[in-house]
Amino acid sequence: MSNDLIVKNLATEYVEHFEFDFGDAGVELTLLDDAPIELKKLITELCGRISPETLVKVYESLNAIAEADDIYACEIDEKVCELTLFCKIARRIEQIATS
Repeated sequence: MSNDLIVKNLATEYVEHFEFDFGDAGVELTLLDDAPIELKKLITELCGRISPETLVKVYESLNAIAEADDIYACEIDEKVCELTLFCKIARRIEQIATS
């Protein structure tokens, strides 16, 4: 199995730990309590803290990685997640997946 496939599979697995809450205030993305510690650590180390805003950025990045043919040449919506953060997330996911 190639590293890209291993990375994509991990990104797909991590996406499953996010949940959309539809409330009176609108839609909010949350991280499930059973999310892997590596995912929580990735978010806090790269984004500073776990917040609705940072969860959206990480979720966008993980989805882009999971769906990409090439994880370093995939389309990322820079209005949602800046490219530098996306690259850091992609590198970290690759490190976790291949360690």
